[in-house]
Amino acid sequence: MRTSEPGQLPVPGHQAVLVDQVQPAVAPRPVSRNGRRALSQLSSFDWAARSIAIVALLAVWQVMSLLLPAGFMPAPITTFSRVARLVADGEFARNAIPTVLRVFSGFALALLSGTLVGMAMGARRGLESLFEFYILIGLTIPGLAWAILALMWFGITEIAPVFAVFAVVTPMLAVNMWQGTKALDHQLLEMARAFHVPRRQVISEVVLPQLLPYVLAASRFGFALGWKVVVLSEMFGLSSGIGYELNRSFSNYSLRDVLAWTISFTLIMFVFEYGVLRPLEGRLLRWRPVVTI
Repeated sequence: MRTSEPGQLPVPGHQAVLVDQVQPAVAPRPVSRNGRRALSQLSSFDWAARSIAIVALLAVWQVMSLLLPAGFMPAPITTFSRVARLVADGEFARNAIPTVLRVFSGFALALLSGTLVGMAMGARRGLESLFEFYILIGLTIPGLAWAILALMWFGITEIAPVFAVFAVVTPMLAVNMWQGTKALDHQLLEMARAFHVPRRQVISEVVLPQLLPYVLAASRFGFALGWKVVVLSEMFGLSSGIGYELNRSFSNYSLRDVLAWTISFTLIMFVFEYGVLRPLEGRLLRWRPVVTI
């Protein structure tokens, strides 16, 4: 049997065959017409279920505003009118932009460090034993404590909320990537190693596609967690942002403004979820089959 060059498959009595020329035994079948119809019906059902949930929430809110004492629970129309006024006056944009920038800055640092640490822990047992202790400590300390510590260490600066997000989100992302790396298909890795596939190609075509669902899931929860930590930091010491406005509304005992600002940053989360994460997930993970039970 002739020896083959790296990236080639040795075949007895024949010339070496390039791995890239070997076709899969079973080609992926396109989605059938019935499958597309089922996906369309599922999408319609999802939107109908979300609409029903929103209407039910507004109905319960309206009933509570009528049954509870005056001022205890403002009616939905009153609260949303206040939200519209905040948007029209530009007050919402002036406070939302700094908050979003702080969240994205801390989250980007946490995503980079958490991904690298998690992959290292999943790939090397020694690093797993080394970092597991620190990850456990990071998961144990609450976000409120990190927000207070960041303000005491860095003062009322932009570094404090960014560091608080980084400290809270990094352990959670690292754990997710750690488990995702340990769940990699080892048979594919052994096959790539047997065929002497370059390491860069293994990472880009074998490792990253399998880790991508874990990255997106971690991003969804990490961004939501970072948002809460930033709001806490702004409430304690900063002079701008949605958390600052929430604290000021609380000081004025204005439940209408508290609800209005709460709904405002909730709408930002919905925009990020359905405007960024969901389309990105649908595009990058379109290769995954639809599982029906």
